[in-house]
Amino acid sequence: MSVGRESEKIPLLNKIFFGSGDIFGGGAFNIINFFYAIFLTDVVGLDMVFVAPVFLVGKIWDAITDPFMGSITDRTRSRFGRRRPYFLAGIGLVFISFMILWYPVDFDSQAAKFLYILFAYLFFNTVVTMIMIPYQAMAAEISLDYNERTSVNSIRLLFSLVSSLACALVPMMIVNSFEDIRTGYIAMSVVFGLIFSLPWIGVFAFTKERKDFSSVEANLNLKSMFVEPLKLKSFRYLLVMFLTAYLGMDIVSMIFAYYMKYYIEKPNALPLVLGALLIVEILFIPVYAFLAKKKGKTFSFILGSFVWIVGSVAIFFVPQNASLPVVFFLAGFVGAGVSAAAVIPHTIFGDVTDVGELAYGQRREGNFSGLITFTRKFASGIAVALATFILGVAGYVNPERVVEDGVTKMIEKPQGAAVLLSIRLIIALVPVILMTFGIIAAKKYPLDSESHRRLIEYLNGKRHNEKTTMSDEEVDELKRRLI
Repeated sequence: MSVGRESEKIPLLNKIFFGSGDIFGGGAFNIINFFYAIFLTDVVGLDMVFVAPVFLVGKIWDAITDPFMGSITDRTRSRFGRRRPYFLAGIGLVFISFMILWYPVDFDSQAAKFLYILFAYLFFNTVVTMIMIPYQAMAAEISLDYNERTSVNSIRLLFSLVSSLACALVPMMIVNSFEDIRTGYIAMSVVFGLIFSLPWIGVFAFTKERKDFSSVEANLNLKSMFVEPLKLKSFRYLLVMFLTAYLGMDIVSMIFAYYMKYYIEKPNALPLVLGALLIVEILFIPVYAFLAKKKGKTFSFILGSFVWIVGSVAIFFVPQNASLPVVFFLAGFVGAGVSAAAVIPHTIFGDVTDVGELAYGQRREGNFSGLITFTRKFASGIAVALATFILGVAGYVNPERVVEDGVTKMIEKPQGAAVLLSIRLIIALVPVILMTFGIIAAKKYPLDSESHRRLIEYLNGKRHNEKTTMSDEEVDELKRRLI
């Protein structure tokens, strides 16, 4: 996907193949966020007290490896470039790690179950890091055009959300089609392991790296990974927007299955409710993309965040065992807000890496991507672990496993009032608090389309040792505004 200075336009076919990589990025995490915690407690039989450290240790490990992978991919030199070798190497590992993750071990010891699940979770997260950090970095350098970059990332996120929809509807259909629930989960892992691994062949084959970025040198040191990006005003505000949006989605996704099963008391409707949320989320992507071009990217983010807050407040006041039409409506309403939170930070990321080039004189997409993902996963590990710990302290009761004629079935037990209240507070209060901070950051974010146009004009001239129409005073003002 090499583009010259004369044109930053990217062929539609190349955009599609590149975007297909987020079938894995969006779908795999949605299956895990929606179903993994309840799979551990209600199928594997892992006590809630052990679930919390699985998420805590796993996500912190994942967070720690991300910035290092960012620097590694920036330093990589091969005939395939800096990013593409990892797309190729990860194809088989995606399939293997996903299958191991969902294998329903049958150890008698809680400690043995915990150790296996922890290993599987760490292994899967390591594979994700190896592939997704280079992929996110490449999304920022695939084009220097403001609107073209928005188009590329919108297609990429469209793949992500379509995959998310499939991963909300289909997994439990596969699981429930088997009489033995354990066999159902194994079959599901095989099907989706293939779906997630195969697109990387196309990403590798149809994506070409920019030659004008290939000579960038990157030093592997903690200062460049953790300190220098945080010196940039634009990066700090983006980090807050990204963190609040995705931390909220991580926590709500994890708790939603418990909300539907034990508070709404309609667990079989979970895939359809999730599907309604995600369909609306997908439908609103072009709406927010249009608003981003007309009113600005931060306007879209603020509007979506406000919609999400209103929907979360309404969810808290839904009565127990509410009717499905009410639940479907509120899920769609929340989806209309989450759409902006999912899309806009990604479209802003590429613009902020241009600010990094202005500040440091070199491209650092890998560092920026790694640090953003580090903070999200570190914070998510603590938050999700805390949420599961709260449910455990509130008195969560695991279902009883019964084997009849060689078929494994789970016998559910009712949850106490403290558990139900905890579920409602987590699913409603967390988004309200987080997105309030996200709105504040978006209002302070300094880079608009006109500032970005001037920034690219200056950077293009600097790369080719040519003078720009901007005076020294205008360049200094631009730096003060963005850095």
